[in-house]
Amino acid sequence: MLTARRRALKRAEFARSWLAAVPVRVGAARWESLVIETLPAIAAIAIIAITGLVYVLASALAHRAEIFSALAVGISLSGGIAFGIVGSYLVPQPKPVILPPGSRYVPHQRGRRAAGVRPSLGALGLWPIRQMFAWAQPKIVARASIPILVMMPLGTTADAAMVAIALFGIIGALLLLWSAVISAGRAARSWVAPLPARTGVVARAILLPTCGVIAAAGAIEASLLLVFNVSYRISAGVGACTAMLGCLTVGGAMVWILRPRRMP
Repeated sequence: MLTARRRALKRAEFARSWLAAVPVRVGAARWESLVIETLPAIAAIAIIAITGLVYVLASALAHRAEIFSALAVGISLSGGIAFGIVGSYLVPQPKPVILPPGSRYVPHQRGRRAAGVRPSLGALGLWPIRQMFAWAQPKIVARASIPILVMMPLGTTADAAMVAIALFGIIGALLLLWSAVISAGRAARSWVAPLPARTGVVARAILLPTCGVIAAAGAIEASLLLVFNVSYRISAGVGACTAMLGCLTVGGAMVWILRPRRMP
């Protein structure tokens, strides 16, 4: 599923790129697109192979008899990823959907009265959040909930299934928000480049609302775990870890994107 989604995103990006008009041989274009679309899966197979090789060498030096079992595990994982790559080409590609600026999937605030124009970077903070809502279309959410329903064991009650779907929905929303922050940060870096604005001001304008949404998601996750009869301590710990990990990863990604770069 990830490879099929990456293929659809990359092909949509390439259709709007100026490189689409560059004359390239058909064979070279096919191999390049194959490598680009399956790069994360190939990297995962390489990591599994390196980890398995290191474990095999360590077991050989320690004279252990677990070498073949480690090889079997590595081959099984790599084969599963390779099978996923092949199966991703059987998934039909969705039709490109271009949302209008006034999309109904993005919440809009209604102003009661006209206010004075005050220059501010506050709109950058709403950019990733609205991008997350724009990506979370109803048909995509419905398709993503099908594997969750399939994984439910027999005898699961309706309330437990709804809580599980809500937990997976929070995790998916956080992943979309993380991707939206990266996308908005890259675009904001080019947009504010000519402006006399410091990098810290731009990062703070984007991260403050985003971290607030992540903290709210952690609180909702803790509340849902309480419905599952999880103890207050574990629920609060899981919610706090989710909020802390989300804020740290988003902040690290924003610092990496907005870092000063040397001119060539």
